[in-house]
Amino acid sequence: MNIRSRTAKDFIYTKTLLKDIHLSIPKGHMVLLLGGSGAGKTTFLNAVTGYEKADADIEIGSDNVYRDYESMKYDIGFVPQQDLMRGNDTVYRTVADAAHLRLPTNLSAAERKQRVDAVIERFGLRSVQNSLVEKLSGGQRKRLSIAMEFISDPTLFILDEPDSGLDGVVARNLFESLRGIADQGKIVIVITHTPDRVIDLFDDVIVLAKDADRTGRLAYYGPVSKVYDYFGKEKIEQILLAINQKDEGGEGKADYYVSRYAAMVDEIVGAAV
Repeated sequence: MNIRSRTAKDFIYTKTLLKDIHLSIPKGHMVLLLGGSGAGKTTFLNAVTGYEKADADIEIGSDNVYRDYESMKYDIGFVPQQDLMRGNDTVYRTVADAAHLRLPTNLSAAERKQRVDAVIERFGLRSVQNSLVEKLSGGQRKRLSIAMEFISDPTLFILDEPDSGLDGVVARNLFESLRGIADQGKIVIVITHTPDRVIDLFDDVIVLAKDADRTGRLAYYGPVSKVYDYFGKEKIEQILLAINQKDEGGEGKADYYVSRYAAMVDEIVGAAV
């Protein structure tokens, strides 16, 4: 993922929303996307998925998401914070409709049904497959949202606050399912506002921060095991306080960490050359 910049017009002015975000995520990794309000998390995800294109190169293997968007869009699953489902459909019909939309048209009816059944089984929806969506619990609805996107077996799977509104036990169980998806060789990127309760399930952390110009920048990308020492904090949520602006109740150290990370990357690149 090489995002040189993402800009937007504000009347006659051009505002830079993201700048210089370069990273490579190995398959099989589950990644936490962390950043305060306005740091550009949603803008970053929209740029990665191709929903809102940036001046960027987004590649999955040898394929370029922007150049090959029509063929690549089904290799990216995106689960938004809000559930987008019809309440008067059954669980099974909801997943089957998703399969009709997202699976190749040359699949036979039997192959499509096999995929639907496998996904329903994987996400623990078998016991409620004939229930109406409107009758599901919050955790069941979220599992259904994930199943709808997972039906196409995407390589890159992105989720925006999948644990929103869920209690700790249900949320933990959901994240364990996502960990299982990553372990299948997928890339899973997740935004959550309660990272500390599930951080042990993640491999890496992307930290976005607003610099002095209010542009989203990369303040850290690397293993969970090293992020605490890098920021000098004991909890992930404390890292947010470090990079948030002082007028947002933070420590106002975003520019420091952005510069520090850039220098660290330059040093690594220089040593490699």
